[in-house]
Amino acid sequence: MSSPEPARQSTGTVVLTGATSGIGEAAAVRLATAAEHLVVHGPQPESAVLPLLRRLRSAGPARVDYVRADFGDLDEVVAMADRIAGFDEGVDVLVNNAGRSGAPERRTSANGYESTLQTNYLAAVLLTERLRPLMPVTGRVVHVASATHLSVTMRLDDINLEHDYDPVRAYAQSKLALVAHALWQARVPDAGAPDIVSISPGVISTRLLRAMFAVRDGAVQHGAANLLHAALSPDIPSGSYVDDGRIARPGRQARDHSFQVALHLKTRELLAPWT
Repeated sequence: MSSPEPARQSTGTVVLTGATSGIGEAAAVRLATAAEHLVVHGPQPESAVLPLLRRLRSAGPARVDYVRADFGDLDEVVAMADRIAGFDEGVDVLVNNAGRSGAPERRTSANGYESTLQTNYLAAVLLTERLRPLMPVTGRVVHVASATHLSVTMRLDDINLEHDYDPVRAYAQSKLALVAHALWQARVPDAGAPDIVSISPGVISTRLLRAMFAVRDGAVQHGAANLLHAALSPDIPSGSYVDDGRIARPGRQARDHSFQVALHLKTRELLAPWT
């Protein structure tokens, strides 16, 4: 299947999380030719990603900055947002791509939350909230989710999976939360809010997916093209769920307005110390 191309290019600032491997790395190379300022994030110290940064700076005209943060610690997400705000310019596109697979055994973060939920969902929502004041109404937020969200139902009374933990379930429910959050955010009346969409980039052979599924095919470049299409194409309405480059219908629970509101309230409760 051919990958869609973005209908326009961003000329502003793009923030891309999870940019040091997999789809994120491939997308960063392409964004270096499309953005004026590309802010890439990873969990590694900057010294460990210098070859990638040199590659990005030679790939296109974008000014490239690197911000390190471990999404297993929400204090680091706040510090990351503060550093981006310190660049003294707006953020036109935020791509929440950072993610982790479900661990074989249940793990909790430094903040006491189930680690997959925190890295894939709570950190993304917190970063989005922190950066939204920097984003114009013409901006866009992209949550990189997964079609696996169609396979699960989330119990908000056990959002941290203290009972019946399963690594695939942990991953899928974190992606369900991202889709539902994007749908909820798009519904909330806010004249100054940027667009927000969620995507499944396709079945891509990345280290993350190979840790949980028997994935052999699917080039990261294809997933990166789908990511750029969602981030830069003006013909994708706010609130859309884009599956492998095409607008699709998200899962039933994600579409449920009462669930969206309940998830929002639960998320606000979990993130209260950092907001």
